[in-house]
Amino acid sequence: MDEDSLNQFLSINQILRKKVYSIQMPEAIILDLDSTLLNAYGKQEGKVFNFHCQSNGYHPLVCYDEITGVLIKIQLRNRTQYSSTGVVDFLQPILDEYLEDFPEIKLILRGDSGFATPDLYKQCEENGIGYVIRLKENAILRDKASSLVDELDEITKTAK
Repeated sequence: MDEDSLNQFLSINQILRKKVYSIQMPEAIILDLDSTLLNAYGKQEGKVFNFHCQSNGYHPLVCYDEITGVLIKIQLRNRTQYSSTGVVDFLQPILDEYLEDFPEIKLILRGDSGFATPDLYKQCEENGIGYVIRLKENAILRDKASSLVDELDEITKTAK
C-alpha cells in the first residue's frame, strides 16, 4: 500500500465516520494513541531490524476511538521510530476534523508513557482537548508524590 492508497483509505474512514455520527452522535470520544510492532518477512520496503524486539518490521503510529475500538488513523513507520516521533503532526488533522465537523463531541486523549512529551501536552491544551498520559515512575515523581502517599496512608488509617 502506497501513500496515496493509505490516504484514500483514511478518506473513506472519515466519510464513514460522518455517516455514523449523523445517525448517533457520541457525547465524548477517547482518542487512544498507541504504537505497535508489526513483523515483516521477505523484502518489504522500509522494514528495519529492531534490536529490542529482535525482529524485522514496522512501528506504526495509530489512533483509535477507545470506546468503540474503531481505527481513526494509522501511519506506517519503520521500527527505528520512537513511539512519540511525529505524533503532533499525526494528531493535528484528527483534532482539526473533530473540532470543525463535530464541535459538540468532547475529546479526551489517552496515551501511554511513550507519548509523554511537552509538545503533545501543548497541542492538547491549545486545542482545548483533555488528556491523560501515563508517566513512567521515576525518582522525581516519587518525591513529588510522597506527601500525597503519606496523606493517603493517614486517611486510610483513620477510616479503619
